[in-house]
Amino acid sequence: MAVAPENGLVRFGVFELDTKAGQLTKNGIRVRLSHQPLQVLSVLVERPGEVVSRKDLHKLLWSSDTFVDFDHGLNKSIQKLRYALGDSPESPRYIETIPRTGYRFIAPVTEASRNRPSAQAEVPVRIPEPTANPSVGRDLKPKWRWLALADRTRLRNWVLAVSLVVLLVAVGWSIYLASEPPSLPRITGTHPLVTNLHTTLRLLNTNLLTDGKSIYFQTLQGSVLSTFQVPVTGGAVSEIEAVNGVLYDISRDGSELLFMVPDSPKLENFSIQAKPLPAGPVRLILRSGQYPIWAADGRAIFFTSINYKELDRADADGTGVQRVATSSDIGSLHLSPDGARIRFSAGPKLWEVGTDGSNLHPILAGQKLALGGAWSPDGKIYFFSGEDGDRFGLWTVPDRPSWWKKSAPVPQQLTVGPNSYGRPTISRDGRQLFVAGEEHQGELSVYDHKSEKFVPYLGGISVCYVDFSRDGQWMAYVSYPEGTLWRSKIDGSEKRQLTPLHMGVGSPRWSPDGKLIVFGGTLHGNKSQSDDGARIYVVSIDGGAPNLLLADDSHPGDPTWSADGKSIAYHSLPPGKQPEVRIFDTQTTKSTKVPGSEGLWSPRWSPDGKYLVALELGGEDSGVKRMMLFTFATNTWQELVSGGGGWEGWSPDSKFVYAKEGDSLIRIAVSNHKKEGIASLQGFRATAYGLDIWNEGWFGWTLDGRPITTRDTGVQGIYAFDLEYK
Repeated sequence: MAVAPENGLVRFGVFELDTKAGQLTKNGIRVRLSHQPLQVLSVLVERPGEVVSRKDLHKLLWSSDTFVDFDHGLNKSIQKLRYALGDSPESPRYIETIPRTGYRFIAPVTEASRNRPSAQAEVPVRIPEPTANPSVGRDLKPKWRWLALADRTRLRNWVLAVSLVVLLVAVGWSIYLASEPPSLPRITGTHPLVTNLHTTLRLLNTNLLTDGKSIYFQTLQGSVLSTFQVPVTGGAVSEIEAVNGVLYDISRDGSELLFMVPDSPKLENFSIQAKPLPAGPVRLILRSGQYPIWAADGRAIFFTSINYKELDRADADGTGVQRVATSSDIGSLHLSPDGARIRFSAGPKLWEVGTDGSNLHPILAGQKLALGGAWSPDGKIYFFSGEDGDRFGLWTVPDRPSWWKKSAPVPQQLTVGPNSYGRPTISRDGRQLFVAGEEHQGELSVYDHKSEKFVPYLGGISVCYVDFSRDGQWMAYVSYPEGTLWRSKIDGSEKRQLTPLHMGVGSPRWSPDGKLIVFGGTLHGNKSQSDDGARIYVVSIDGGAPNLLLADDSHPGDPTWSADGKSIAYHSLPPGKQPEVRIFDTQTTKSTKVPGSEGLWSPRWSPDGKYLVALELGGEDSGVKRMMLFTFATNTWQELVSGGGGWEGWSPDSKFVYAKEGDSLIRIAVSNHKKEGIASLQGFRATAYGLDIWNEGWFGWTLDGRPITTRDTGVQGIYAFDLEYK
C-alpha cells in the first residue's frame, strides 16, 4: 500500500524522512545523504512492502536522455542508504534486496506530523463538599477506645521505633538517589557555526575553547597557525592577533588564553605563553613545557615536561615548579569542574590523577581509543570523542559508578554516521556541545610532472589504495569513504565489488598472474573491531567470498606477492615483541620468518623477485630511521637509504624504489642507493580509508612511475549539538 502523506513526512523506526525538503533525520538529528540516495529512499518508503524493480527506479530517477552508469549509480545509492541507516544486506531491517529484480522496503512506515503534540490542558479536579450525613463519625469513639486502655509506654516505644525505621529508610533513599548515576543526555539537534573550514590541522588536534560567549579555534595553513573566534550562536568569524602556537586552554574567567609555542620548525622544544583577552601583549610563562592548562583559580598552570613523562605544576608567573605525577606518556590535559582531577591521554587510553598527585589510574578501559573531552558543569557526566570502527564519534558516560554497583559505567554513543568528530567542549550551561567535525570526501589524483601538481585521475573518482595488474590492463582499489574492495579495467569499465560493505579493506595487491588480489581486512569483517586484530585475505578477481589466509594476535599486515605468485611476504607484530617480516607459502600454508628482520615492517617484494624492501623505525615517536634492502641471493639485509617515510613501491624493472619522505616523494636507485626527489607535497593534503581519522593519506605509483594518491576534498566545520537531559 502506497504511503504518500500530503505533508511529505513519514516515519520508520527511529528515522523520519521529509520527502519535500529532501532530509533524513534520526532521533531529530539530520543524517547527511546526497540527492540520489534520498530519491531512492523516497521511492521505496512510498511503496512499503512492495518490490520496486531496478527498471522502475531507472525510469523514475534517471530520465531517458541521461547517460550514466545506472547499475553502478543505483548500487552506490543503496550502499550509502544502508550505511546511513545502519542496515545490512545479509540481515536487512529496512531495505531488502530481491535478487535480479529490485528492492523492497520491509520496515513499517507511518505518516508523521510536522507539529509537536500540544500539551494536554489541565483538567480541574473537583473536591467534594463535606458530607451532611449526621451519622458519619458516631462510631469513632468505640473504635479508638482500646487506646485509652493501652500501655502508654509500649505505645511510645512503638512510635519511636516506627519513626526510626522511617528515618533510616529516608536516609538510605537519599544516599541511593545521590549515588545513582545521572541519566545520560541525548542530542536533539545540531547547528553549524562555521562551515567549509579550510585548514590542514588534524581534526583530532583541533582544540575548541569557550568563554560562554564565543568559541575559540585555530586553522593551519602551511606552517602558520591562526586563531579565530565565533559567537556561540554562530555568525561572523574574526581573527585574534596571537602567537604562532597551539591553543590549549582558556582561564575560567575568560581573561587569558594559553598557547604551546614551538621554538623552531623542528618542534624540538616548546614554550608556554599566555595571551590576554580581548587584547594585550603576550607574556612568557615557561621556556619549556607542553599541553598547558589553567588551574581552577587561574593562579597556577599544569603542564607536561618536554619528554611527555612528567606532569608538573607552576605558578601563573612560571615560578614554583613542582612535580605532580609521572607516567609513560602524558598529553592533552583537561581539568575537572571542581579543579581536583586532571585527565590526560596516554597512547590510545585516558588516565586520571588528582591535582595533588594522588590516585593515578586509567579510565574507560573498555574503550578502544578515546580522546580527551569535557565534563558537564556539575561534574556528573563526561563527554569524549572515541573511535567507532573507521570514524570518531561523540560519546558520554557517567563520571562515577554507583556505590552499590561494582561494574564501571558503560559509555553511550551520541553520534553515528559518516562524519568524524574531534574533542568536544561544553557550553557554560551544559546545554550544548561544541565540536569540530569532518565530512570525508576524496579525489583520485596523479602527479603531473609538467605542472608539478597533482591532477584528477580517472575523473577524480573517490577511491584509494590503487594497485595495478602487471599487464597494465586492470586496477584494484578501495572505495572511499566506504572502505570496500573493487576491481575494474584501467579505464574504469567492468567494475566489480569484491568485498561486502561491512568489511574494511587496505593494501590490495594483484597477484603476478592477475587472477587474485591479496589484501588486509578487519577482524571478522567488522569495521567496529578494526583495532582488535588485522587479517590477510585473498579473493578472486571474478568475485566470490574472500578466503582467509592469516589471522592471529600478531596483527599480520601489508601483504606483498613474490614474483612467481607462490608466496606472500607480510609484517607481523607479535604482542610484546618487535615487528618482523615473514613469508607465507600459499602451497604449504606455512609461515617462516625472514632472517634478520627483527624491528622491520611494511615489506615490498620486487617484481623480479630478487629483493625485499622494508622500514626500520627509529624509536618511540621518531618516525622511520632507515629503509632496508634484503637480497635473497645472499640472504642478507643492508641499508638502502637513511630516513624515508613509508609507502614504498617498486618500478616495474626493479631498478628503483619509490617512497614518501617528509613533505616529499623520492626515488632511490638500487644500484648505488642514490636518492632524488620527484615531487613536493608542501600544502597537499591526502586521505585514505582508515587513515583519514588521523588526517593521513596513502601514496602509490603508476606503472610508469608517477605518484598517485587521493586528494582530501572533505569539508571541516564547527558544530553545536543541543543536549537534552532526562
